[in-house]
Amino acid sequence: MNTMIAAYPLTTIVVVFSLFVYIWVAMKVGAARAKHNVQAPSVSGPDEFLRVFRVHMNTLEQAVIFIPAIALFASAWGDLPAAIVGIFWPVGRVVYAIRYYKAAERRGLGFGISFLSSVVLLLGGLAGAVAVLTQKI
Repeated sequence: MNTMIAAYPLTTIVVVFSLFVYIWVAMKVGAARAKHNVQAPSVSGPDEFLRVFRVHMNTLEQAVIFIPAIALFASAWGDLPAAIVGIFWPVGRVVYAIRYYKAAERRGLGFGISFLSSVVLLLGGLAGAVAVLTQKI
């Protein structure tokens, strides 16, 4: 079996965990809609709703970078290094969410943790591609 799961089981677990974090923040939006009576498709409401909504949207925005970046990094540097760097993304997103739910100005730490993880993964993927190209020259 030569699949991503077989080749990169730890990276796969990190990606799955990250998607569970995304599902969690998405479900929080549904609960906040009910609690604050914000009917779809409206995305405006009290600050408590807006914070929950922004956590969901920002997590989606960041996942678009994280998921391909961890796959690229894993293919360049291996499963364990990708999983070690990648685990900081979902952990950072949970910290981001919990702190942002309480007060928007507290979101920085979690954002920084997850964003740094994405940047390291993305740069690592780029470095791996450059290394392959320079070996072929």
